[in-house]
This record gives sequence, C-alpha cells and structure tokens, in this order.
Amino acid sequence: MSKSFDYNFKIVTGGAGGVGKTTFLHRYLTNQFFANTALTVGVQLHSHLIERQGKKISLVIWDLGGQEHFRFVQDKFIKGAVAGLVFFDISSIGSILQVPEWVTLFRKNAAPNIPILLVGTKMDIASEEMQQQAETEAAIRIKELDLCGYIATSSKWGKNVEEAIYSLVDALLVQRMSATGTAHPSTAFN
Repeated sequence: MSKSFDYNFKIVTGGAGGVGKTTFLHRYLTNQFFANTALTVGVQLHSHLIERQGKKISLVIWDLGGQEHFRFVQDKFIKGAVAGLVFFDISSIGSILQVPEWVTLFRKNAAPNIPILLVGTKMDIASEEMQQQAETEAAIRIKELDLCGYIATSSKWGKNVEEAIYSLVDALLVQRMSATGTAHPSTAFN
C-alpha cells in the first residue's frame, strides 16, 4: 500500500490561554470565524492535507490548551513534533511573556532545534500602537529565542492565517530538501 503524501509533519501549537489558538486553527481548517470557541481542555488534534512546492503534505496539528494546569500532560503530545507555532494576543501584549515558556517546552520535548514561528493574533482589535509594540516585542523574542520569524494575524479577517502555516511548512520543506540535496535555491525562509 503506497502512501498518499510525500511528507507527514507534526506541528504543535502553544500560547497563553485565550490568545486565539483554537480560533486561528478553526479559521485555517474551515475558513470560518467563530468568536466564541470553547476552552481547549488538554489538547485537540487536527489533520489536514495540503500541496506545497509540488509536494503533498499531511499536517497533523496538535492544539495544546494554554492553561497552566494542562502542562503535566502536554509533554507526551509534543514528542515527535517537527515544528511549532507559539501564539500571543497583540491586543494584550502581556501574553507574550509566556512565549519563552512554550518555546522551552517544545524544544525540551520535541527537539532543541525545531523551527518555531511566533504568531500574533487578534490584529483586528489591536490599535496601530499595539501592533507596533507587538512588532518590537516579537523582534526581541525572535533574537533571544532563535525563532524562525513572526507574523501578525487576524482570524476574524482571515488575514495571514494560511500564510503563517505555509511559511512554517516551507521552512520544513527547505530543511527536508536540503537534507536530500534537492533544495531549490529560490526557496528561502526568514
């Protein structure tokens, strides 16, 4: 029996409770916006098939609950992940303070060098000043934590939701193709 995809990528998501991880994933998977999603209890699993750079890719996305009392079960769900998305709420900049904790959790339980993309959410309710502050804070976290980039998103508007996933997938494809010597020189990731 042959597989129906070229790559299978396990991606984990993390961030403070209420920052919009589940809403983001719902928008990505269904292209619909739900303002009131239920609290993620422990973890939710999503799978999705995409085509990128001529490759068929199976994405398995683990949405980890943001509340502290779920941490004790999350280690085992992170194992085997090849990449991560760490979220914070642009309209509540204090949520970025939990980013280092999530990055540490991912790298401790998956691999020390997995690519992690920082994702700012709720830009639709954030003022211009909040968005600028988020950009500044994100740049600091990228440098301090060796993250692969930052993208501001709005699940309500659908802005940059697919782009966030695709940029992480593109980074993984570059990584895989470089390992096999088939990377395209025009393919890059910031």
